[in-house]
Amino acid sequence: MPTILSRFDMIFIIKDEHDQQRDTRLAKHVMNLHMNAYQMNEKDQEGELSLNFLKKFIQYARSSCGPRISDKAAEKLMNRYVLMRSGTREHERDTDKKTSIPITVRQLEAIVRISESLAKMRLKPFANETDIDEALRLFQVSTLDAARTGNLAGAEGFTTQEDREELNRIEKQLKRRFAIGSQVSEHCIIQDFLRQKYPERSIYKVIHLMMRRGEIQYRMQRKMLYRIK
Repeated sequence: MPTILSRFDMIFIIKDEHDQQRDTRLAKHVMNLHMNAYQMNEKDQEGELSLNFLKKFIQYARSSCGPRISDKAAEKLMNRYVLMRSGTREHERDTDKKTSIPITVRQLEAIVRISESLAKMRLKPFANETDIDEALRLFQVSTLDAARTGNLAGAEGFTTQEDREELNRIEKQLKRRFAIGSQVSEHCIIQDFLRQKYPERSIYKVIHLMMRRGEIQYRMQRKMLYRIK
């Protein structure tokens, strides 16, 4: 799992799907907000809970509530963690593919933080078994589901097994095209791979990866690729 994305406890995939009716409604809503901005009063902006109350509640929860997991909840989470690890290994063995997101201690800590946050919302001193169940559910429907269904493929840092194999094929061909110390036109390289039906995004990704590793560099105003090692 990429270093940056692994810092997030939950990852939800939001797709920008084009729908004319929905896009029209959204555009009208945004325009109405701007056109009527000066006509809106404080009462129109209030919901069931006032903004002032929510600010005070959040401030109080942050400063006065630091819940920890209860003994029973900790035991339940430990057992579920072991089961999740076993299930992941079986899935990888059955499919002969590595999962995008491995179940490690980092994911366990994420579930702990989610459980404690749920308890903090209720101003409770301990996260109970119900909090553990809800934290596991949230983690399942967000990060795990996105990874297992392949929806993270194409997201920054995430690649499927098929993507990795494709990138490896492109890199091997690229290295065969020109030896160390020689240079080739980037445009010619790109067009050659496109004729072989490789995605343009994958071609540029391989080039950028090789540059980051110090294997190639641009020359002649970024028109030529020079092979260093």
